[in-house]
Amino acid sequence: MKLNPTEFYRAHLAKDPRFDGKFFVAVKTTGIYCRPICPAKKAKLENLEFYIHAYQAEAAGFRPCLRCRPETASGSAAWIGTCATTRRALRIMENSALERLSVKYLADKLGISPRWLRELFTQQLGANPQTILLSKKLDVAKNLLETSNLSITDIAFSSGFQSIRRFNDAFKLKFSKTPSSFRNEPFSGKELKIQLNYRPPYDWSRLISFFGNRSILQMELITENSYQRLITYGDVHGWFKATICKPNKIEIEFKLNKNTNIIEFIRRIKNIFDLDCDPMAIEHTLKEDKQLVPFLKTHQGLRIPGGWDGFELAIRAIIGQKISVKGARTTLSKLVTHCGEKQHFDKTLPLTNFFPTPDSIIRADLTGIGLTTAKINSIKALAQEIVNGNIVLDGTADFEDTCKKLLAIKGIGPWTVQYIAMRALRNPDAFPETDLELQKKIKHFKLHPAQWAPWRAYAALLLWNIKT
Repeated sequence: MKLNPTEFYRAHLAKDPRFDGKFFVAVKTTGIYCRPICPAKKAKLENLEFYIHAYQAEAAGFRPCLRCRPETASGSAAWIGTCATTRRALRIMENSALERLSVKYLADKLGISPRWLRELFTQQLGANPQTILLSKKLDVAKNLLETSNLSITDIAFSSGFQSIRRFNDAFKLKFSKTPSSFRNEPFSGKELKIQLNYRPPYDWSRLISFFGNRSILQMELITENSYQRLITYGDVHGWFKATICKPNKIEIEFKLNKNTNIIEFIRRIKNIFDLDCDPMAIEHTLKEDKQLVPFLKTHQGLRIPGGWDGFELAIRAIIGQKISVKGARTTLSKLVTHCGEKQHFDKTLPLTNFFPTPDSIIRADLTGIGLTTAKINSIKALAQEIVNGNIVLDGTADFEDTCKKLLAIKGIGPWTVQYIAMRALRNPDAFPETDLELQKKIKHFKLHPAQWAPWRAYAALLLWNIKT
């Protein structure tokens, strides 16, 4: 986008959500910068500065607004970048545990020197990677201070800080307040809970119905208003229950078997419930295909049903090929019972087994649980690629490269790859164009898929929900 103060000012006055994350507005008289949709009173044009990246505003000395939280704007260009290396670096920042994140760690993961990484970030984002890392850690900490009952000490270390003093100093420098002033109430030591925001509208009932139809009884339990399941990541075992609450929040109760950095936990939760989605921006684009307009009015707030773990979701997709949802659910239940680790950390839970790990899949004899020989071979081949590190399904690896590696496994075709891309790799433009139901509806309604980019995954979900 080219900076045009007059045009940006008009959008700012209109509070048009289509511009959210596309630029930022800094007020010279207050030293604060905002999203264009901020509800605060608007200043005069001569008192404003406009920036494409949030970090440019911060580098110029402006503080983020505490009402609209511009540093978290969905779709911000600062988090997108303009080349593959920068995009991957930002994905790694988003998906990695904060305590191990450093410029050297990022550079090693990308196979480049720390100096070159700094140059790329400076050229494309106007800020060095260390500045972005620090800002990310502080944003996570502030959110936890406002929405969780974790202690300030736990939040500091969960946000990737190695000392309380460093955390307090950095927090006060950025937000001009101490961490304790952000607490809604003192830490009480009760069961851990957090609240995560979403942008309305949100079709919770459809999402819950989707999960309910595919739930594995040993590890998932779904009611009309909640979703709960057993989880693992690394050496952490746990459980969570998600319940929708007002206004525009999902409350997460959770138990973990050990003290750990919970940022990875939060990232996965957000992926399951598609909490970073901006439904108004998506609807605006899809409305360009006029034939979709009536359906968009009756299916507002659709979310892509994500998954806790990319490997689990890929196994679900392979098993679900060419059989009914009910049949796949039965087979998956047998798989979890057969080689999923039993949970022992909380006997009060009605859930009994975790989803099998790649290692357990490789070791298990999968004959006799309803799988064809071809599917067993595909599942074991995928598990081996995961164990060997050749395939990474957490969204941090290069997208095109990951898709090619998945297609190279016998038994995984284009439909399965795109389905995995939609739900596990978080690609909003993934589109299973070989899906017969989609092809039929595109032809029947005379639709134009080329107009749906970059939201074709949402268009696919919309069409799957349309009854003909």
